[in-house]
Amino acid sequence: MGGFSDVLGALLESQLSGGAAEKLKRGLQGGGLEQMLGEALGGGGASGALGQLLGGSGGGGAAGVLGQLLGGSGGRANTGGLEALAGQLLGGGRPARARDLGGGLMALLGGLAMAAMAPDGRRPARAPVGLRAPETSEEEEELENAAQVVLMAMINAAKADGRIDPDEARRIVGRLDAMNADREVRDWVFEQMSGPPDAGPVVEAARGDPELAAQVYAATLLAVEVDTAAENRYLEELQRALDLPAAVAARIERAVRA
Repeated sequence: MGGFSDVLGALLESQLSGGAAEKLKRGLQGGGLEQMLGEALGGGGASGALGQLLGGSGGGGAAGVLGQLLGGSGGRANTGGLEALAGQLLGGGRPARARDLGGGLMALLGGLAMAAMAPDGRRPARAPVGLRAPETSEEEEELENAAQVVLMAMINAAKADGRIDPDEARRIVGRLDAMNADREVRDWVFEQMSGPPDAGPVVEAARGDPELAAQVYAATLLAVEVDTAAENRYLEELQRALDLPAAVAARIERAVRA
């Protein structure tokens, strides 16, 4: 079953995303995302590093800056999805396919996870697939599996936030039909939206994989506004269940909420 990157892209502008597109836009315009990735690149903060990364302007463009972020981790930079995402959010870009937007979100989540883990010496030996372009069929499958887990986390967060009712579920499924989404994926999404909130499958899929756990936490923050005690409890319980270090979670929160 594939196509989860496509669905992620399609949902970025929907109500299910909980304002994720607006949060990403703020973060890319000198906000917390740029600050964190700028520091990870050694730029001392919001130095325009993320703008270069996503906009391809100056400093060698996206490929050069993303190459710095990847460091010695190997693999080709996944710049296409990042630039498509930035163009869609910040304007000036050509209309992007849902798959490119979803791929850009996965790349950004991968970069955020790496940056959040780096200060504690937890930088992975190899950058997450998504931040680097898949080079084999196995890596393509790995990326789709990660996108499925991220999508599941965002849907579950939206359910915990009380924002998915039957009408909303039907509206989103109708949108997937309009983009000719894989029927198996479409049915899976509807099933995920229809059941009660249950973080268990998300935790089971991500626990033991620190990079994916960090991406799941970041995606959850994008999917909810976190303005109630219940939402804060949900995040605290998710962080503990994922075995995500409190310092890493705090850095992700600052980046997404700034």
